Amino acid sequence: MPQNLFVACRTAAGLVAKRVRLDQAVQQQVEGIFNQQEADFRDGITSEVAFDGSWTPDEDEFLTIDIPQEAAIFVSAINANPVSIPDINTANIASEGIKAIFTGVSANGATKVLVQRFSPQQLLSRRFSLLQDGNAFRRLSDPAFSLDTGLTCVIEGGKVKFRSFHKLRAIINLIDVYRAATDQEVQDFAAHAHFEVTNAASFLAAADQTIRKLVHAIGRSGTLGTYTVPQIETACGAVGVAVTVNNGRLVMPDDR
Repeated sequence: MPQNLFVACRTAAGLVAKRVRLDQAVQQQVEGIFNQQEADFRDGITSEVAFDGSWTPDEDEFLTIDIPQEAAIFVSAINANPVSIPDINTANIASEGIKAIFTGVSANGATKVLVQRFSPQQLLSRRFSLLQDGNAFRRLSDPAFSLDTGLTCVIEGGKVKFRSFHKLRAIINLIDVYRAATDQEVQDFAAHAHFEVTNAASFLAAADQTIRKLVHAIGRSGTLGTYTVPQIETACGAVGVAVTVNNGRLVMPDDR
């Protein structure tokens, strides 16, 4: 089954998918490009790590997040009948608000989406672009765009897999993934049964943006409900982080 090409466009209501019609020869070439980019994207990756607020993964790691609600349109487009997806406005693609170009496959109940980021620089009609015409070049006057040189993410198995948070957030609204914890969330964190906090007010006062983002990420990941204090203590020791445990609780430092 051929892999249809789609774009994700930013509208006032969020992302919407639109279809890019291709002739058969070009479609085969596009499939080959995306398949090679997927191979390059996965090359050397040996593990996947849930995104916890860190900006850069190790060379052999993917970062992963659960598919945000806004990103569900990528999977839906691949699973839908292509003719049910509206076509892109080929006469005025600059006004479409394109944020990503994507394709994918669905087989045996599993869907995989390959996603490229799209930037305004890829709109060739905005530039003075030259197109080969026999032994000479002519100016490209029709609306046109170029593909990116690599994938930004792969969506599969209920996860978005990526390496650059900066590139991913240029496509998808990730405010709920990487937001700062509220005062109440910080207070709830400090009151968790895993922790001993001598002064909750001081802890809240010391919680700057970095701490609040990490508190939110820990809460979102469910780490404290998954691992016991001894398991956390062992994991900290394995990476050289010294922690103090008192009466079965992790003692939270008084300072930042």
